[in-house]
Amino acid sequence: MKFTFIKTLFLIFSIQLFSQNLVLNPSFENTKSCVNYIGRFNKNVTGWSTPTFGTTDLFNSCTKGNTGIPDNFNGKQYVKFGKNYSGFYLHSDNNYREYIQVKLTQKLKKGTKYTISFYISLAEKSDFAIRNIDFLLTENKLNTTLSRELSEKQLKKLNIKNHSLYKINNYKFYDNKSGWTLISKEFIAKGYEGYLTIGNFNKNSKTDKTLVSNKNRFDISYYYIDLVSIEKTNLIPINQNKEVEIIEQPIQKNEIPKIELNKNYTFENIVFDFKSIELSEIAKMEIKSVYKFLMRNDDTNIIISGYTDNIGISDFNQKLSEKRANSVTNFFISIGLNKNRITTIGYGNKKPISTNETEKGRKKNRRVEFKIIDK
Repeated sequence: MKFTFIKTLFLIFSIQLFSQNLVLNPSFENTKSCVNYIGRFNKNVTGWSTPTFGTTDLFNSCTKGNTGIPDNFNGKQYVKFGKNYSGFYLHSDNNYREYIQVKLTQKLKKGTKYTISFYISLAEKSDFAIRNIDFLLTENKLNTTLSRELSEKQLKKLNIKNHSLYKINNYKFYDNKSGWTLISKEFIAKGYEGYLTIGNFNKNSKTDKTLVSNKNRFDISYYYIDLVSIEKTNLIPINQNKEVEIIEQPIQKNEIPKIELNKNYTFENIVFDFKSIELSEIAKMEIKSVYKFLMRNDDTNIIISGYTDNIGISDFNQKLSEKRANSVTNFFISIGLNKNRITTIGYGNKKPISTNETEKGRKKNRRVEFKIIDK
């Protein structure tokens, strides 16, 4: 009786706290039992489910071991709110994926602006951090037999009508293992949305990732998630005769990176397509952050080195690697770095860092590195 009374008070408090939140049970507090085994999210969390055969996990403070808090099978993390949080694989071998799905307390109103937000934390035993954590809104509940990514291509194969897949653009990788990172995005409702699904909707080859650990080598990205919310951004419906721009979460300002002298670094966001030398906007932002370091340390110079995969003739690859290095050099100069502080080198296909037998490996080899040295 005492436990039931306390639980009732907690539920009343939760309803009041999240009275404008259209996500039921946003912090996974209302469960059927204290979970002692991994993979029990689908059957234990009230209002939530999994849209695929992926076995999403629930972590609770009422137990110890694999599903405990703060210590569990994938590391250590304290709650953001309440006593529970969830966890799922957002990158793994053979494109295996896990998701969380919830029925909204009411369908979204057409033309109204909403804000989705949730907190994530990278598990300590993850090999990679990613930046592809997005969300899907559907009219009906998804219940598929997939165990891989729910990409737009897969959704079409499954004939899932009335759905909207939203990308959350982010310059930085979600690599925070010690605390929680807030993810949010504003969007305009189309009027049919009744269910929300969160996860990585890209296959492995299209997932942006960066290596954060050499200890585990299981090729995984596992994230904890807590406090999911969808709320109205404003109460005034938008005129349906006007085009509306989807507003992304503002990209964070470039921070000055910590760089050691005489150490080789790879530009993580400079990723070239086959035979390409083009720099993306995200690549330019990364270059700007290194530029800030050089401006702060005007007694240093930079060496920029370009590389290719082994497809094609060696002479062509040599020239292509030089062009790739020069594209970075030219951008440094365009934003104000003195050209006398830059040395540019092309190595062609001579120094691969991965296999050239797969597209994934060749993509890693098509890179630009830099080294900061004393003048």
